[in-house]
Amino acid sequence: MTERVFLHVGAPKSGTTYLQNVLALNREKLAAAGIAVVGERHLDRVHAGMVVREDRRLADLPPAAAEAWGRLVAQIRRWQGPTAVLSYELFAGASADQAARALSDLSGLEVHVVITARDFARAVPSAWQERLKFALTTPLEEWRPKGEKAGPRAEWGWRTMDPAKVAARWGATLPPDRVHVITMPKSKAHRDELWHRFAAACGIDVPGLEMNVERTNESLGVVAAEVLRRVNVAVGDRLVGNREQARWLRDTLAHGVLAGLDSESIGATDEQVADAARRSRRAIRAITEAGYDVRGELGDLEASRPGGRTPGQVSDSEIAELAVRALAELLLRQAAEADEAPVPRRSPRQAARGLVSRATAGLVDRRATALEEKARDLEGQLAELRALQLRVADLSDLVRELLLPAAKADSKVTGAALRRYRQESV
Repeated sequence: MTERVFLHVGAPKSGTTYLQNVLALNREKLAAAGIAVVGERHLDRVHAGMVVREDRRLADLPPAAAEAWGRLVAQIRRWQGPTAVLSYELFAGASADQAARALSDLSGLEVHVVITARDFARAVPSAWQERLKFALTTPLEEWRPKGEKAGPRAEWGWRTMDPAKVAARWGATLPPDRVHVITMPKSKAHRDELWHRFAAACGIDVPGLEMNVERTNESLGVVAAEVLRRVNVAVGDRLVGNREQARWLRDTLAHGVLAGLDSESIGATDEQVADAARRSRRAIRAITEAGYDVRGELGDLEASRPGGRTPGQVSDSEIAELAVRALAELLLRQAAEADEAPVPRRSPRQAARGLVSRATAGLVDRRATALEEKARDLEGQLAELRALQLRVADLSDLVRELLLPAAKADSKVTGAALRRYRQESV
């Protein structure tokens, strides 16, 4: 039966997806070695995190979601091997009382808390872009991560990104040697170093694990992030609630389109870097004084200026160019779903209006007018569209017109590449 359980509680944007992918890929090999990877689906862990954090959004989900934490606890207790590992990054937001209740559900087991963390300054633009995926309109230069007092719903702030604060809440009832702080290496020279640090903390010593996992990169480049922010401004409050925002802004536009179009790193302001530096020094001192088990170098947490521009340094012409590419990608994805048929060739401006009209209609009702231009016609028309140098505001309106009617109709028509995202969405 289970003797030890390792709860990897965060933080977000600290290599958690990579670690979870390694665990999932090697589930059977780890099980053969007596180590259970808890949670068959990522969505089960998402819902369990909501239960632990007493998230009010559970009321809008199917009743089974409210039982997710209990199911994972039962899976841990049923395991016939000595060790279980449960990883989900937003457990990090739980209050001290919520964490204590979660740990009490595992009473009788040797519970360890594992926290991964990264360079504080580089965490700031990462957190900002995650908030964009849920309709944030504040420019990066004016944005500040929320602090500890923001509460368990503050998923993208210092409450979850500061490992010292997470450790203080989750480790309050545990011996210091059962609280493991793992730093994300700043250097990329050793590709799997983060995994080796994580495995050492969790006592995973299993030869022959498959490490060639897909490195999912759902981060946005600086231009793409600014496009999404401007779309949020144009959309306003017409996408209501986290589920609709996650479905259309995060999964459809950000992950499904924009992330593949731009990879330029996002920078940070002098003030943001200075604040991160102060916070990182305090965190390193607190972790050292608490005597937690540290895997890696605490110097990896020290704030260093992110390379790259801030969104305010991006030109309108760059925004326009990437917005056109994003619109083209959305149309091509819709075209892949539609029946092909020739249509009369029209002027570029007429084509632009017609394409957007048909794309919107196709999303609202697949049986309505389908996108019928062939890919070669689309490419030629898009080249002509670029020559028109449409204003950025007009492009934002085009994207808005494409997304909003579909969201209201709750259409099931999407590109095949987005189906996986929807299945995993809260």
